Amino acid sequence: MGVALSRRLALMATLALPLAMSVPAPKAVAQEGPGVLMVLWRGITEPEQAFKKRLEEKGVKVTYKEITGDQDRAKMAEAMRNVEPDIAAGKFKVAYSFGSTATQVAQSVIAERVPIVFNIVFDPVGVKLVDSLQKPGKNTTGVTNGVTIDAQFDAFQKLTPIKKLVVLFNAREPNSNIIEKEVTTWAAKNKVEVVSHRVAPGDTSLDTFLADVKDGKIAGDALYAGADSFLGSKAADIQAAVGDKIKLLGGTQTFVLRGWLAAFTPTVQDMGATAADQVVRVLNGEKAGDLPVILPTPKMIVSQAAADKHGVKVPAGAVVEK
Repeated sequence: MGVALSRRLALMATLALPLAMSVPAPKAVAQEGPGVLMVLWRGITEPEQAFKKRLEEKGVKVTYKEITGDQDRAKMAEAMRNVEPDIAAGKFKVAYSFGSTATQVAQSVIAERVPIVFNIVFDPVGVKLVDSLQKPGKNTTGVTNGVTIDAQFDAFQKLTPIKKLVVLFNAREPNSNIIEKEVTTWAAKNKVEVVSHRVAPGDTSLDTFLADVKDGKIAGDALYAGADSFLGSKAADIQAAVGDKIKLLGGTQTFVLRGWLAAFTPTVQDMGATAADQVVRVLNGEKAGDLPVILPTPKMIVSQAAADKHGVKVPAGAVVEK
């Protein structure tokens, strides 16, 4: 090779070097974590926020697919049918479901192909989601907020005496109907007068009820609404309408976060975190149907503002919301 040719080749290599250096290296493809189907009744709520936070804290990377029923069973069923191809293709390693109705619909479509971890279900045995709390079966387990009515009202009676109780329940929600019957049984045993009022989404029954409370046609020492998605979604409206007229007692922390006086229940943080722990166990290979349903430790949760308004002393050890 001649000297001139060698010089030309060296010059070409030198000129090509900056171009080669300027070409970016191929980007690494981000690895997707296991698929988690989020079957939601009314979108992301406080328990789901706690659920996702717990998985992040544990360093568990997952890929979420969220569907919601917007508190409508038919819409929930349609949303589940729309993800049927992904279920059949095995894209989900586990499903998280909120509440009894969403879990019932999820079970009917999934048919045990994907393990289900439910959350915020008051009576999972009563609504036939599991065979028993200790041995759920059906490729399903979860987290319950089913503090017994006796335990709830023992705590409420220590907070504020109740001789006449107004019970508000959602006639279309299985849990809500179960709770109303249990409250009536508790009241009979404890010589408390109960006045029950049924309401339902999509009509004027709740507005009529609130108007009657405002006008004094309905009165009592306290008003109680148990764990129910519809009533939970209306908790702020109920508080704004009649919170100054009657002491409001709820079945979940959601009510207190919306200004109600008190609830004796697991915190939403504990509910979401415990559901995440159950999901991790399933992802690690344990069978959902063999994992006992968990009730996190219930706590007295009190709104300081509502307590001040009604002259109620906040007990020591309570979780206090502003």
